[in-house]
Amino acid sequence: MRHRLATAAAAAALLLAGQAGAIVESKTGTEYPDTVSVTTADGEQVLVATGAALREKTMLKVDVYTIASWVASGTELGADRAATIWTLDAPKRLRMDLRRGFSREKLIGAFREVIDKNYADQSAISADLATFEGYFTRDAESGDVILFTYLPGLGLTTDLNGESKGVIANPMFVEALWSVWFGSQPVDKGMKAKLSGTER
Repeated sequence: MRHRLATAAAAAALLLAGQAGAIVESKTGTEYPDTVSVTTADGEQVLVATGAALREKTMLKVDVYTIASWVASGTELGADRAATIWTLDAPKRLRMDLRRGFSREKLIGAFREVIDKNYADQSAISADLATFEGYFTRDAESGDVILFTYLPGLGLTTDLNGESKGVIANPMFVEALWSVWFGSQPVDKGMKAKLSGTER
């Protein structure tokens, strides 16, 4: 009896240890670290997770990608967390984990469609949007990881599967990209709530 209890306790401890330090997208069980570190001009900066979400194809409920958001530790998000994250001029990061393949045109079209809804006047970001779209030269594949990291003074770095595709310095473009998930007309309101931490 004691042996069984000890074994059960050990198993529970291992389970809790596996869950510590992570946030979880509830439907897929995808785990993301609750903190990440980035290197800035002033040294290492800790970012803390605000939430994780799943993008589904609405009619068929097909999993498209999971995504997680981090912002600089100590950031006061206030009452409207999504609006703060959207326009935050401080270190922040998004990570997309693709769960299905689709064409390059659908990938960049998905970004552009939502940016178009949030920004009628794109004169300040049009060149950067074209640069951004040029990063994606092939069709998206299941398992691809896309990382967006913004550092004030440096700009937005886009990584695809660990390979840096380039840096865009314009903070207005960063705001436009973040509008896809945190803007007034996001890709999905439920995702916006989960990524900003107002809903789990």
